[in-house]
Amino acid sequence: MSRARRERRRERATLRALTSSALALLGAAKAGADTAMERVETSYSFSTYSEDELASSKTLPGAERERYSIQTHQASIAGPITEWLDLSIDVTHEKMSGASPWYNTQDAAGTPIQILSGATIDDTRNDIALHANYYTERGRLGFGGGYSTENDYTAMSFGTDGTLNFNEKNTQLSGGFGLSFDQIDPVDSDLYTLRPDHEDKQSYTGFLGFSQVLNRRSVLDGSFTYNWNKGYLSDPYKEVFRIGGIHYADDRPNSRHQFAFLLRYNRHIEETESTIHLSYQYYRDTWDVSSHMAELSWYQNFGDSFQLIPHGRYYSQTGAGFYVPYLPTTQGKLADQTSDYRLSPYGSISFGLKAEYVLHSSWLRDVEWRLNAAVERYHSSGDLCLSTVSVEAPGLVSFTVFSLGVRASF
Repeated sequence: MSRARRERRRERATLRALTSSALALLGAAKAGADTAMERVETSYSFSTYSEDELASSKTLPGAERERYSIQTHQASIAGPITEWLDLSIDVTHEKMSGASPWYNTQDAAGTPIQILSGATIDDTRNDIALHANYYTERGRLGFGGGYSTENDYTAMSFGTDGTLNFNEKNTQLSGGFGLSFDQIDPVDSDLYTLRPDHEDKQSYTGFLGFSQVLNRRSVLDGSFTYNWNKGYLSDPYKEVFRIGGIHYADDRPNSRHQFAFLLRYNRHIEETESTIHLSYQYYRDTWDVSSHMAELSWYQNFGDSFQLIPHGRYYSQTGAGFYVPYLPTTQGKLADQTSDYRLSPYGSISFGLKAEYVLHSSWLRDVEWRLNAAVERYHSSGDLCLSTVSVEAPGLVSFTVFSLGVRASF
């Protein structure tokens, strides 16, 4: 059975650019861009995402411990249509398999333990996204749309975004709006009565941003993003267990307002031919989840052809107001309730390294090739949370991502 993108949103931050959400359609504005692309660019990448096996101490003896894995293929082509117009097309194919958290119970000591679904996930996701940019002397206006399908999930998204340059292009304002219409058709709803047959969800996203060149070495930019989700926001494949043998459906509010503030500082160091990227994001929503994220990346050039990019990220969040690991025997069903570890309090750290090599073809003139490879390691724990976590969610995930890619420009 599929857990679709609900199972990956938060834990797959490194692969978020592969999704077809409205935020991905809006994208990040390129400072100073005021003309259409001059060359055609095409790319292909392959990545593997693999979650660590659940620790034996966090589930029942002999229970399923294997978790989720994803293989992703992505191809894109972008190029100029006219002097003031360019177009890009992105296609993604994902193969998902494994098991995911189902519900929590407790061991003999009363500690929450995780029950997995079993290795029943076997699904594919196919996604196509288009984006067109129209340029003027003062900025850019973009339009995009996407369609994504899985065996239990379909989404259509649309978005528009733009930039406006000031101060001899040293200052840039950006903004955009996106919307997505999703349909959820859980599998095996006839076998599991807590699952609905069909549900709908809508998402509306808007953002405002700025970018300011401070001097010839430094750039500061920031953004505010607002997202409103409405409709069916629960996870049909998760349950809340009451000790004693009663199962309840995962039941979340049908509306969620999300707010995120991002600040980023980039500085070029000429002496070492490198650039440092620092960023901080604060997030809060109406489910009582708040989070802090800090990231550091170092772009180190070695001549004109080779670049290494090590990076690290720290993240911490509070839990949703209706998160419970499980319900005690004396507690009845709550109005809103979930045992989803992604809505529990926790912290995470991740480290990664990307390498990129640029070469010019000797058999095809004026073709530039960029080859890249990357690895990232992610670990989450209650001990990494900024606030004290008295009871850690047993389903917290650790994973590894490997990727390879090639890009040609001609």
